[in-house]
Amino acid sequence: MTLAKDIASHLLKIQAVYLKPEEPFTWASGIKSPIYTDNRVTLAYPETRTLIENGFVEAIKAEFPEVEVIAGTATAGIPHGAIIADKMNLPFAYIRSKPKDHGAGNQIEGRVAQGQKWSLWKTSFQQGDQFLKP
Repeated sequence: MTLAKDIASHLLKIQAVYLKPEEPFTWASGIKSPIYTDNRVTLAYPETRTLIENGFVEAIKAEFPEVEVIAGTATAGIPHGAIIADKMNLPFAYIRSKPKDHGAGNQIEGRVAQGQKWSLWKTSFQQGDQFLKP
């Protein structure tokens, strides 16, 4: 079985995939879709979580070997991103959709130098442009 099929099988087994063809889900981007994968559910299943994160580690190493920082989007991207960073022995940072209105007012948390190459972990695999908007 390929990694993609193995992950898909796990997602179905843990009931992380939802289908609603008659009443599609609305993603943050506004797109309507009959399918939704709740990636937060994978946190409760170590075998599935490890399979997914090991797959991402392999893909990042193969496709983006120059990556220096793993980042996650708040909030659901934080646990997966942190685990991936740990597995790769890389720094971790997380990004909010907007700066805090208290404290230091940070939008990015973590120590990241200008010019470092990032790999960003999002909450959604379906579409990658809804988080960081100009």
